[in-house]
Amino acid sequence: MKARIGIVGAGSAGLGLALALVRRGFAPVIFEKRTERQVLDEGIFLTLAPNGMNALRGLGLAAEALRHGVETRAIVLHNEHGKALGTVDYARHTAQFGAPSVTIRRGALGEVLLAAVRAAGVPIQFETAVTAVANLDSEVAVTTGDGVTHSFDVLVGADGLRSSIRGLTMPDLPSPVYNGLLGSGGIVDVPEVPPTNGQLLMTFGQRAFFGYIKDPGGPVYWFNSFPADEKQAQLIDRQAATGYFEALHRTDPAVNRRIIAAAAPHVSRIYPDYDVPSLPYWSRGRVILIGDAAHAVTPHSGQGASMALEDALVLAACLDAEATPEGAFRRFEALRRNRVEAAVRLGRQGGTPKKAQGWFARRVRDLMLPMFVPLGQKAQEHLFAFRADDTPLVQPN
Repeated sequence: MKARIGIVGAGSAGLGLALALVRRGFAPVIFEKRTERQVLDEGIFLTLAPNGMNALRGLGLAAEALRHGVETRAIVLHNEHGKALGTVDYARHTAQFGAPSVTIRRGALGEVLLAAVRAAGVPIQFETAVTAVANLDSEVAVTTGDGVTHSFDVLVGADGLRSSIRGLTMPDLPSPVYNGLLGSGGIVDVPEVPPTNGQLLMTFGQRAFFGYIKDPGGPVYWFNSFPADEKQAQLIDRQAATGYFEALHRTDPAVNRRIIAAAAPHVSRIYPDYDVPSLPYWSRGRVILIGDAAHAVTPHSGQGASMALEDALVLAACLDAEATPEGAFRRFEALRRNRVEAAVRLGRQGGTPKKAQGWFARRVRDLMLPMFVPLGQKAQEHLFAFRADDTPLVQPN
């Protein structure tokens, strides 16, 4: 008889895990404290690396995700004067890794996953917070906000950076740490901005980092990142974002300023950038953490959703292969820890140049980046090469 599995969280990790479990004959249940609309409206967009697209392939959803996204063929880095500092070539990703990199609205990815979960018949309870967990020897009892208790053999915390399951079952683990950067972004129609031919164009400005990509006839996907005190996120939300953002980018190249002028009036959220310190363990008893709940990856690595989807396939395979939850959890962590920590390190390295302030720091950055970009591409490609859809129980190199 297959284990009874409860999943808390309806993000990429939770929905992906539910699908992977159904494919292996399990019948999971998902709890999500937010409304469905809140889940689909969260965030703006993300880039799925080839390893993330291949994880989606393992769920039968890669083609659907590509249909909703923009194939990303390169990242081109510039300084504040528009001078190119280096190019990370993604054009051969399909040939090298079996899948392209794809920039997609976070909500569109959520809709693709949610539709597949519903088609698979997985029960999902929105607006249902978990308020208590009893992690027993024989089962795990989960109490929800309506006072109902549910019993499972395994409980998976896939509920993100500020995981309630982590807090309820492993309260001794460290909390997320703000890493010094705020950011925002959006999707806006700016017809006068030319297409970028699959290139994600990025600028290290004097006060902020800026990036955008645009398909022919499509909208501009844009984002920014800037060093600031964490408390400024709320203060900026209360101000007219237009003036604040235009000031951040007033010395950027003209195309960036044009995008900001069109987009800033519609900015609704400023996101602080957090790291989760390396956790000494990801499970306790019959409860395990996956995705951002276990190993939040900063946006600068471009690996957050990809790692979450990989986690989903690998954990499902481990639960199917092992006789006990404890055995499955040990196997999962042995397979995943080194890999996700490499992604976390890559994200931290990617965020450091965005904090450069002052003429001297920017000059050093401009001199060093052309040398480090090829090294960064090699580190990325090491992550991209893993195929969770083909070999989920083989330890990646």
